[in-house]
Amino acid sequence: MVLCRTRTGITDLARPGPSFGRRHVEPTPVSDREFVMSVPADSVQTPPVRPCPNCGRDWGQGLACQFCRQVAGLPQGVPLATPALRFGEYLLEGVLIVVTLVIGWLIWSLFAFANGQTPAKQVLGMRCVKLRTEQTATWGTMFLREAIAKPVIGLLAWVTFGIVYFWLLWDRNTQQLWDKMVDTIVVKDPQDAMRPAEQKSDAEDWASTAGSPAGE
Repeated sequence: MVLCRTRTGITDLARPGPSFGRRHVEPTPVSDREFVMSVPADSVQTPPVRPCPNCGRDWGQGLACQFCRQVAGLPQGVPLATPALRFGEYLLEGVLIVVTLVIGWLIWSLFAFANGQTPAKQVLGMRCVKLRTEQTATWGTMFLREAIAKPVIGLLAWVTFGIVYFWLLWDRNTQQLWDKMVDTIVVKDPQDAMRPAEQKSDAEDWASTAGSPAGE
């Protein structure tokens, strides 16, 4: 005899029917509480909850918090840049190139690369970070990203009718293809928390010198 515990009671699964003369077990009423208590606790798996250090809500499973986009391993308040902000940066970059007559943008870029930025990123408080090292992208990485990786993807865009420029919309880390080529992500860093240490010290020295009275 095979018994099965259900919400309506206990029944004999092997009972083919009254006409065969088998033993019939009448259902025994079972309350909702007894039914729930009879289910093994280990059979119900609850996904682990990782609180985000920035917003306190469930982090999720990705590189960044699913709510505030705080990036794992980076200082608090440094979120992954949104696609809308990235596209806004592209537009501002084009405006700056025109306004500075190209040459001004090039000179500006040579200095901004040291901070993991382009001119537009510097204006908007954005920064490129190496995905594996969790450090600000170096001048060499930025040069490869802007001068080599982007033109290569630009050639690919002609074949794909520009679709590759929208790659970040479905990428889990909001990366463009040129980001993947040099292993970078783009973050929002309005407080300069990811600014290289040597750049911070130079800026602090300059600020202290400019703020001190003449003759000291």
